[in-house]
Amino acid sequence: MSEKYYQEYGPIRRRRGEGRLLIDELPPDAPPEPPAPKPPRRTRRARSRRARVIGIMLALAALGAALYVAQPFITDVIAADRAMPGVSIRGAPVGGMSRAEIETLLASQYEAFLRTPLTLVFEGRVWQPSLDDLGVQFEMEQTAALALGVGRTGDLGRRIEELRALRQNGGVDIAPRLQVDVSRLQRYLTGLASEIEQPPRDAALSIAAGKVLPTSARAGRQLLVDATALDILHALQSLEPRAVPLRTRILEPTLADEDIAAAVADAELLLSRPLELRQGERRWTWDQERIAEMLTISVIDGRMFVDIDQARLERAVARLAQLVDSPSAEPRVAFRNGRLQIVEPGQDGLRLKQPEAVEAIRRALRTQEHLIELPVEVVRPQITLETLPSLGIVELVAEGKSSFAGSAEYRITNIKAGAARMNGVLIPPGAEFSFNTQLGAVDAEHGFVQGYAVIGNRTQLEWGGGVCQVSTTVFRAAFWAGLPITERHAHPFYISWYDAFSFPDQAAPGMDATIYTGVQDLKFVNDTGHWLLMEAIADTNAQVLSVRLYGTRPDRRVTVVGPEITNIVAPPAQVVYVNDPSLPAGVVRQTDRARRGMDIKVYRVITEGGVQRTPELFFTRFKAWPDVFVRGTGGR
Repeated sequence: MSEKYYQEYGPIRRRRGEGRLLIDELPPDAPPEPPAPKPPRRTRRARSRRARVIGIMLALAALGAALYVAQPFITDVIAADRAMPGVSIRGAPVGGMSRAEIETLLASQYEAFLRTPLTLVFEGRVWQPSLDDLGVQFEMEQTAALALGVGRTGDLGRRIEELRALRQNGGVDIAPRLQVDVSRLQRYLTGLASEIEQPPRDAALSIAAGKVLPTSARAGRQLLVDATALDILHALQSLEPRAVPLRTRILEPTLADEDIAAAVADAELLLSRPLELRQGERRWTWDQERIAEMLTISVIDGRMFVDIDQARLERAVARLAQLVDSPSAEPRVAFRNGRLQIVEPGQDGLRLKQPEAVEAIRRALRTQEHLIELPVEVVRPQITLETLPSLGIVELVAEGKSSFAGSAEYRITNIKAGAARMNGVLIPPGAEFSFNTQLGAVDAEHGFVQGYAVIGNRTQLEWGGGVCQVSTTVFRAAFWAGLPITERHAHPFYISWYDAFSFPDQAAPGMDATIYTGVQDLKFVNDTGHWLLMEAIADTNAQVLSVRLYGTRPDRRVTVVGPEITNIVAPPAQVVYVNDPSLPAGVVRQTDRARRGMDIKVYRVITEGGVQRTPELFFTRFKAWPDVFVRGTGGR
């Protein structure tokens, strides 16, 4: 559409009562008039005198005709500020009116249209925009100017023609002028779209807290701006208040309710009951929320499907293995006076058959079995007194240290219990060591007590609080041995006592490792080509924990670049209070002290056989931490 649109009421001239265009010229297909008969031959003088007489008579006749036609309008021609008699605007006579009178007439005659030109309607809702809202101007001044200009504009021939039309054809009717800014009209309608339009909503399926939550599909709606704008332009031509329905179209969703029905039923089946896993007398329960974490939802060719994600299930079984697998079945060994000694005999252990367990769990979920006997295999000791000399454990490979000075009694107890689980452990060549697997169950039966530990984003009571001191020290031993670290997690916030013994020439952050059974582990691979012996000793007098790795030292040198500390963030000033119903009301106890946040980069540089490897980045991000207080809300 063009930027400006002009719409007139009708033809500029029409015969009164007939509505036909005024046509003043002879049609082009009319037959020619017959030639006049030749006059008799006269003398040249007689012909000349007769011609002059005829010319004078014709001029007088034309003048008379003009005077006859124009005589009623001579006064009005002289009074140019008033419209000619016979001039009307859309049927309303305005002859003899001044410009101001014509404009007053128009304002009165079209008052309702000017006040409420249109009512837009849609599903019981109405909008009544003004002409200005629609970008429309009612040009009263221009319309009055057109009425005043009849018989007074153009060349003499046009004026005489208009005067004759006024005299003989019943007058001249003028159409009121409307000017429309179409872009503004479109902008107004686009503004209405936000009130009317809604996108289509596909049928959806979500799973929260182990529950299946389907969402029904819903059709959308779109306002047809251009089509509605054309309807408005047509309605405006009437110059009367009109109701105009808004034009819309339905937008169908791409995924209907029936497209997800099978997936909903499948998800409800998979989550219909918890799954109980058993190994001997031990049992573990996977509730619906846990099972839901392993489900995946996909849409293929317009249909939704729910399935068990293989990778997620395998990860869940790997975490389960940390609970099922027995600690090392090999004998406990000590390296004393340069010789290996068996200090604790080996025993048969158990190892979860992870691939078979994955398939058994998948089958059980599909068939609604609620109890599975986990498949395990017996692991028998490989090391005997006779095979000790062949293990290649002849020297110290690397050592890690950490300080637990100032630790509470519960923490020292758990550090000693954790170190005992690591002391004397043999790691076969090529094997991946799992701290959580070797640690085993963290409970009173294995010497642990409850203490404060970082769980999620809070410090709270947990069995084995302080065991991360052991995992941090084991990490340092593996780090300085140059062993591949396959899993390591830093603490969420800065703990100052892990700074000591972290680097050869300084105490600084960036060398800690946190664990949480079944969730976060510390793992490394023995790539030395020989067996490794881990020795863990907690010196309660010096309050230092040492972890040593004995074996055959490879031609390897380990150095470090860093720590590079950046992005330091001040601790939050706002104190955090956590309600605890287990404490009596009124009891307030601080569990966390404010700590600054920071990013730490540590690069391990390994040179083996004279060739330096690409430096390995160990990245730590400590969050800024507020003062945290536990506030009792229980009864007294």
